[in-house]
Parts: sequence; C-alpha cells; structure tokens
Amino acid sequence: MPEPRDDLRHPGEISGEHGRESLFYNLLLPEHGVILFVYTWVDAEDRAGYLFTVVGEDDTRRCFFANDGVPVGDRDFDDWAVDGLTLRHRELLHTADLAFSGEDVEFHATFTAIHDAFSYRQNQDGCPPFIATDRFEQAGRMRGTLVLDGERIEVDATTQRDHSWGQRDWAAIQDWKWLSAQSSDAMALNVMLIHARGETTCHGYVARDGRAVSVVDVEIRARYDERWWQTGLDATIVDEEGLETVVAGRRFAFLTFEAGGVATLNEAACTGTIDGAAALIHLECGWPTAYAHAQAQAAAARSA
Repeated sequence: MPEPRDDLRHPGEISGEHGRESLFYNLLLPEHGVILFVYTWVDAEDRAGYLFTVVGEDDTRRCFFANDGVPVGDRDFDDWAVDGLTLRHRELLHTADLAFSGEDVEFHATFTAIHDAFSYRQNQDGCPPFIATDRFEQAGRMRGTLVLDGERIEVDATTQRDHSWGQRDWAAIQDWKWLSAQSSDAMALNVMLIHARGETTCHGYVARDGRAVSVVDVEIRARYDERWWQTGLDATIVDEEGLETVVAGRRFAFLTFEAGGVATLNEAACTGTIDGAAALIHLECGWPTAYAHAQAQAAAARSA
C-alpha cells in the first residue's frame, strides 16, 4: 500500500530514456458533454511537461495546452508548477489542489480521496516494470470551477487520479485497456488489462464503502466506430473476494493523441452503470500507432 511520501517525487527511481514520473487527474462532465484532463510529468533530468485539455465528442478540443522539457529543478508535488498549471498535494494521499490558467480557460478545483490509494504492486500480477516501478490509483471527488469560453461551470463530481514512476516503455506494450468508473463515493473501480511480451495481465481494484479490493480477473469488450474509436463497453470484473462487478457504458466525449512517439491513446468518456447504478466511466484503449492506423483503415473500409 502506498505511503504518504509516495505522493511526492521519486527522483532516485527514474533514469534513462524511458524514465519518468507522472500524475494524472480526469474529470467527466456529461451534462456539458466534455472530459477534462490534467496530466503532468518529469524526467530524470528534472525536465517537466504537462497536458491540460477539455474535449467534447469526436475529439473536439475546446482547449488544448501542452508543453515539455521545462526545467523544474528539485521542485516537488506539494508545490508543483509547469507554465500555467499548478498542483499542490496538501494532505498527502488524500487532498490536492489543481489549477490552470490559459487563453479562454480557468480551472480551480480540489481533489479529495474517497478511499486509500491502491498500488498495482498489490495485485497478483504486480506492476509490470515496463509501465512503472510502481503505480497507484485512487478515486475521489473533485469540487471547483471551470471557466471555458466565458461559461462558468461549477464542478462537483467523482474523479480518478493516478501516480506512477519508473520506466514508461510504450513500445513494450502490444495493447491495453485502462478503465476507471464511479457510481458514488461508496463505489469506485480501476482496472488495467495489458497484453505485452506475449502475456496478458490484469491490475486494479474495486472499492466499496472506502475499502479497495484487488481484482483477479477482468473482461472488457469495447465497441468501435468506423474510425476504430471506442463507442462504449461492457466489462465484468472479479475481485479477490469472489465478488463480480458489471460495468456498461456509452461514449459522450472522446480524445485521441500519441504518446512516446510510438503509441496511440484513445480516451472515451462514458455514462453508464456499475451493477445497474448510474456511473461515470473512462475507458482508455491503447495500441502501437501503426496498429491503430491499420485498424482504423480496416474499420473505415468495412463501413464504406
């Protein structure tokens, strides 16, 4: 289980071409038809980057800001800043303040955890070394304000965050699906299904009433459109206590982008259900970019 200091940087545990440490927060706002990303990272040379975006359906980018290679020295995540993005982990593993300021957008919000952080090391399959030395996931509630193109949106929604450090070798992964979902502060889950180096592994948890339980089996069936962009999903998750959790979702917003020069990440924000209760769902599908392009061409041909 992560310790409070794990909410800060691990400079001695990242090195080399693929070494990095990253933080991610999402925010799904189906009533406004958008998903919001806050993503920031730092490499072994103390060079940081970030991505802040608000995206609607079909990769319609209401705003998109990104930068990389920004010197940050030994600045830590309790007082993080990269360009217009700031992030302050106030109560480690529990509370964080996020803010961004850019042209035609302002964002200020506080993340509050709804269960203990869960490390992929706690899973039977562990944390694969080609994605991180360690990675933890945590659901929470985000409250704040988003001002976009002059529209003020009050935010109060469940959310997901993750924190990983070590190697991030995208080229080692053949395909993966990352799923986060919450139906309330009392029910949240995260799973990652990875096919890499000829093996399939599953990672993540189901949290009920604030207690996270490791998953042992995951089945995710995604549906795709003519661009090979996922339109929805059905998933069945079995945890180590033998309980089965069923998730179903349909897309309302979508973002696609490339990572590491070799991988395509397709991000679908969905509304749906967890065991029949209304839920917010985020499904990421990732492949080598050449494979993603080939599947998109094949899907387009089938729909012609």
